Amino acid sequence: MTIDEKVQQLRQLMTQNELDGYIIPSTDPHLGEYIPAHWAERSWISGFTGSAGTVVITHTFAGLWTDSRYFVQAEEQLAESVIELVRLTVPHTPEHLDWLINHLPDGARIGVNGTMVPAVSVEAMSKRFSNKRFNLETQLDLIGSIWTDRPALPVDPIIEHTAEFAGKSRSEKIDEVRSEMKALGTDFHFLGSLDEIAWLFNLRGQDVPFNPLFVSYALLSTDTVTLFIDQNKIPDDLSAKLRLDGIELQSYSDVIQGIQEIPAGHKLLVDSGRTNHAIMQVVPAGVEVVESLGPVTRLKAIKNDTEIEGLKRVMIKDGLAWVKFLHWLDSRVGHEPITELSAANKLEAFRAEQSDYMGASFHPISSFGVHGSMVHYAVDEESDIPLEPAGIYLCDTGGHYLDGTTDTTRTVTLGRVTPEQKKDFTLALKGTLAVSMLRFPAGTKGYQMDILARKALWDHALNYGHGTGHGVGFFLNVHEGPQTIGTGATGHMQTAIVPGMITTVEPAIYREGSHGMRTENMTLCVTDIANEFGQFYRFETLTLVPIDTGLINLSLLSNEERRWLNEYHQRVYAALADQLTDEEQNWLKDRTQVI
Repeated sequence: MTIDEKVQQLRQLMTQNELDGYIIPSTDPHLGEYIPAHWAERSWISGFTGSAGTVVITHTFAGLWTDSRYFVQAEEQLAESVIELVRLTVPHTPEHLDWLINHLPDGARIGVNGTMVPAVSVEAMSKRFSNKRFNLETQLDLIGSIWTDRPALPVDPIIEHTAEFAGKSRSEKIDEVRSEMKALGTDFHFLGSLDEIAWLFNLRGQDVPFNPLFVSYALLSTDTVTLFIDQNKIPDDLSAKLRLDGIELQSYSDVIQGIQEIPAGHKLLVDSGRTNHAIMQVVPAGVEVVESLGPVTRLKAIKNDTEIEGLKRVMIKDGLAWVKFLHWLDSRVGHEPITELSAANKLEAFRAEQSDYMGASFHPISSFGVHGSMVHYAVDEESDIPLEPAGIYLCDTGGHYLDGTTDTTRTVTLGRVTPEQKKDFTLALKGTLAVSMLRFPAGTKGYQMDILARKALWDHALNYGHGTGHGVGFFLNVHEGPQTIGTGATGHMQTAIVPGMITTVEPAIYREGSHGMRTENMTLCVTDIANEFGQFYRFETLTLVPIDTGLINLSLLSNEERRWLNEYHQRVYAALADQLTDEEQNWLKDRTQVI
């Protein structure tokens, strides 16, 4: 069935249900960034495979709203369909709602599958629609009615992520969550986010591409814990361990009944931004809902000593894979056929040689030349192009290990470099260095730091359209909250960055049709100076991968920036050199020379 045929079938169902518009988000019932194929409704209806975007269908218009990271990709994937690309002016905003308000008559009926949107979003939509007296229908699953060859839910087994790596047992974590529940005066806590559940129970799965998650729900009370999951996914020995820890196992489909059985007069803690609307609709009338950022989100963002020690080990392993890869690339490009895809596979192979490696943490961005200007370029067999001994190669990849998750971007030259390319690379690098060198007082939020990442670019009337940094999970989602570094000042942007948080720093510049430049490191927030002005923190850069000094315009760097870069390269060499071959060691020594 073509995209246009799918849209036509959907419109027929809209007519039957007296709907004027239908909204198809990019999420699933667990509201994750990456989702199992079973729930990829927006991709199915539109053909657009980017991780962020919303499709709106009316009887006369079909559009996909997405941000600047995906403009080029969306144009290509929507080119042969009736669905038009609508460019978001401000990333991560519901501008499609404004479009509906401006284009549909008073009293229009709008449909959205309530299992696929956060409860807080439905509330916001209802408020936005009230002036036009729109009726919002949330109980119609129209895509499910026409997607006849829908993939089944995954059935892969889950594994235990032991306290040896996690630093705490699941019983200890459950006790911590219960303490948070008590502080908020609540008796029950519902969890719908797969990363929260995986962290809490020290379990990992294979249900979501690039994320070690498993489809499930969880419900905690002051004295019971229930995990709703397909029990065929749990090996018998692990099932016995869970029950020994006081965890009741129930079928995934029993979650609705579990919520409905919460006794009246009790208080239920829910993160309405991470719980779908349909779940909230079944909470019994006599149960008081307390909405708050989930305790697990806060707890897992601050890594314990075992996790930090493990992640530092992982950075050495990942750094070794990167150095072996960059040395291989430097010595082979121009001498043998290498493409974007084969280069990404080679880096993956070097990672796989390291101990406790569990797979890629996201789809590799392996981009040469013009492809580097596509922020979230996802190389595949159709888009794959050769790497040549001239031009710029941008590689953004990460790995999952039992002892941590990585996310690193390096931009390297494969030959001649233009003055503009050097300038762009250096200005973006200055942003990385500015945030990395920052000392900041306790209570500082990510949006207060963002100007430092962009100032050098802004001084030259340049900018980038994505965030500057995100949290990283521990053998979990590579994108993790609540902290972030970006331009906004609402929601999670209000979370202060505190010791123990792992945050990326990744300023960039992209010139459409030419190149992209980005240097991304992972950092750990640590305690710095305390004095009469309060407690100050700083960032410790964890990533151990050389930065291509051949792309730097040295005249644009300050003495302080040069000193930081030289000290960083000395640390990279000291950490990795003795585990490399003589040839690789000599290459790394050359690439970490003082500038």
